[in-house]
Amino acid sequence: MKNKIIPIIIITFFSLIMWGSISLSGEFTTTIKVPVSLIDLPKNYTKGAISDKEIYLRLRGKGWELAKLSIAGNQEFLISARRQSGKQRVNLRDEFENNSWLTSSFRVIEVAPSSIQFDVDRIITKKVYVKANLVVEFKESFGIASPINIIPDQIEISGSESQLRDIDTILTELTDLKQLSEPVNISVKLMEIDGVNYSADKCRIEFDVQKIVDKSYDDINVEVRNVPQSKELILYPGKINVVLKGGINKLGRLTKDSITAYIDFWEVLRNDDGGIEPVIKIPSSTILVDVKPKKLEYIIKQY
Repeated sequence: MKNKIIPIIIITFFSLIMWGSISLSGEFTTTIKVPVSLIDLPKNYTKGAISDKEIYLRLRGKGWELAKLSIAGNQEFLISARRQSGKQRVNLRDEFENNSWLTSSFRVIEVAPSSIQFDVDRIITKKVYVKANLVVEFKESFGIASPINIIPDQIEISGSESQLRDIDTILTELTDLKQLSEPVNISVKLMEIDGVNYSADKCRIEFDVQKIVDKSYDDINVEVRNVPQSKELILYPGKINVVLKGGINKLGRLTKDSITAYIDFWEVLRNDDGGIEPVIKIPSSTILVDVKPKKLEYIIKQY
């Protein structure tokens, strides 16, 4: 039985090959989509805005030739800038001579669009900031305990003048970080922009993650500022208590001297509430939770 099956498979295989050869020897029509690329650019110039980045070609030719074209799949439709800068419009049928892959084996029935408009711009270089593109989720009771550090935080980019004009920031690729409870130190690729070159293609992102707690700092002196020599501003009380939220290690290293509280004399003069709230400056990556008392009474003495 096995001896009979093998010849049947061989006969079937060769029959399919012969059927395919006969079928593909006829003429067929197909539509392909190809990207557009500019050639013959002036020195120190590049492609700027372009009306269409891809075009459609409706071709007629032998089945084998069309099949080879589809299998290769690496064609580009080349358009000559003719060593000229500025805005140009070309008829795509006039560019067939630049595309050797469109051999006499094919007949181009239709091109869509029929023409393309593009700019040839001067190449410029500028420095831009890198911005982290993160989605972050922490374990319960944990949170960020430091600024986000990006290395490098600036890169040089180069490309067409018109394209770079409105670019001042490059984002990293979207990165999803979940259930964080430890410090983060990762390498992330930069999000690519077509036609723009970067001095670096990735960056490092670092930030601290700690257990988040509250801590009270008591008896913080409230300064008085900008008091004229002929006057005196007396506060009641002259000290406040502050509660901060932040990383457990970070708060443990802080003292009450890490917190600044003050009242400006001229703000007191503009105040008509009978009490004044002090301005409080706290360390980065901490949150002000509570202040006691929230408002201070005061007396202005004249000398």
